[in-house]
Amino acid sequence: MTPEDFLLEMAEREECQSVMYKRMSIHMHIGLYNSRRANIYQIDSWMIPLAKVIKKQLEQNVVDIDALLKYMIENDKTNCALFAATTWFKPKEGISFESYASYIARDKIISPFVENIDRAVFSTIVVSFIFDYFRPTTIDISEIVKNEIFTHPTNQYGLTKVNGATFKKDGLIFEGKGYYYNCFTNKTIINPLDSTVGFAKIIQDEAGDCDILYRLDDRLSMPEQEYQDYTGVSFAKFYGPQFRFEPGVFSAPKTIIVHIDEKTLDKLLMVVKPCVDSKTGEDFWHVEIETLPYSTTYTKNVITTFLHGMYYPEKGIFSHIDYTKNQYSQSLYIQKYTANCKCKLDTRTVKIS
Repeated sequence: MTPEDFLLEMAEREECQSVMYKRMSIHMHIGLYNSRRANIYQIDSWMIPLAKVIKKQLEQNVVDIDALLKYMIENDKTNCALFAATTWFKPKEGISFESYASYIARDKIISPFVENIDRAVFSTIVVSFIFDYFRPTTIDISEIVKNEIFTHPTNQYGLTKVNGATFKKDGLIFEGKGYYYNCFTNKTIINPLDSTVGFAKIIQDEAGDCDILYRLDDRLSMPEQEYQDYTGVSFAKFYGPQFRFEPGVFSAPKTIIVHIDEKTLDKLLMVVKPCVDSKTGEDFWHVEIETLPYSTTYTKNVITTFLHGMYYPEKGIFSHIDYTKNQYSQSLYIQKYTANCKCKLDTRTVKIS
């Protein structure tokens, strides 16, 4: 079997497909992550099933290991396969490490230069390559929603009350399980020493006594003791333009404000709708903010970030904030972005369920 056919077959296995969405939620290269391990025989639990399948195939000589390594080195943009091949195996007696590393880099094969190729170790190289090389580059929200698995009670939006959850850099801990944030989540932290992401820190520091609802897809879960963060230190100081309003500025039923980045032509759409609380009689605003990215070549589907809040101007507080991703067809999005006469700028996409 050719290396390419072998890798394709492994990538299509259930052991790979069942965890690929979890892998998508991890922004780090798996090859880089595994290359930093102190114990190369120990990999994360969700990678083990695929690693076992690959190890068995290698033991049965389904594919030539040298040809496979050569293919991975030539197609690995991160050079993690080359790094692993030169550092995870012991060269033959009489070959110095410098010479060994030079031979691997030159010939992109390994068997002539080592006494033994540990299949368990080599399978980790293959697993890392597959999870990085075959990681989907396009996302269809309808496919993600269709395959979601919920084991906790949810509301009509698929959200679960997670009061008491512990938020970390790459996910949250709730009722004995770790849940990685999905691939749409901005995991930037606010301060370099923070142990959690920015949105969670704001909730913890500013929200006070309130309900927290989150989409708990069981495909992103693992036992709490197996959870770990992959994200390193990176932080943001600035999130975007600030909107400041004078009292009484919103007299119309709906006010639309558009902020345009002159360099990127990205738009930030804000819609404010004054309303009256049916229970208390207080005035409040529905505040909607949506990102409208610009591109010269839009894909089949365009995904935007959408925020909604209920703001009470007299109290200066938000009683409710929610966040979602909207997916538009290419044609509808272009009409929306350009404010085509047939499509208003604040046109909504249809709900995916």
